[in-house]
Amino acid sequence: MREFIFKANKAITSPNINLKDLPGSCGRLDLVCRCVSDSLFLSHDIRRDTVFYSVLCGPPNPPVCIKFVGSELRKVSPDERNIAIFIKKALKKFLETEDKDSWIESTPGIYVRKIGFKDLIIEKMEEGKNLYYLHKNGESIEKVKIKDNPVFILGDHIGLSEEDEKFLEGKAIKVSLSPLELHANHCIVIIHNILDKL
Repeated sequence: MREFIFKANKAITSPNINLKDLPGSCGRLDLVCRCVSDSLFLSHDIRRDTVFYSVLCGPPNPPVCIKFVGSELRKVSPDERNIAIFIKKALKKFLETEDKDSWIESTPGIYVRKIGFKDLIIEKMEEGKNLYYLHKNGESIEKVKIKDNPVFILGDHIGLSEEDEKFLEGKAIKVSLSPLELHANHCIVIIHNILDKL
């Protein structure tokens, strides 16, 4: 199983999503949608061995985490607008549910929950997963042996905070895919390619 955790610092946590303005009024929700698409979709197929988490940290109800399970997804297509519609449904379901501390299924394969970035990382550690933080100043991916059940941690265009980075020290191996700053969704594609060839 491959897992990705993406921290979306400004992504909206309300179902009032303007599908015509995902980058602006929705706090760069377009980045979340691109990462969902690149983590889960192949040409004419879905990656059933992949789970993608996005921790939304924007207004008005942060944090909210949305989980996409490749093996369970139905009727989702890879374009940003379609994915945004499913995120909108998940956030609506979240608002309507009393027990926000447990995973709530909004549509097949898409779950929503009140959990922050650090708590999600701790859960993954408790599950015995191997954590890798993708950062241009990390150790070159060619020198790192990726162990079974990897979880890859990514920041958005703002990146992780200094506090988040300190929190990850000793918990996640810092790995670099390039000396250049890449888009998070491009990093996901590169990681899939590396693992596909192993």
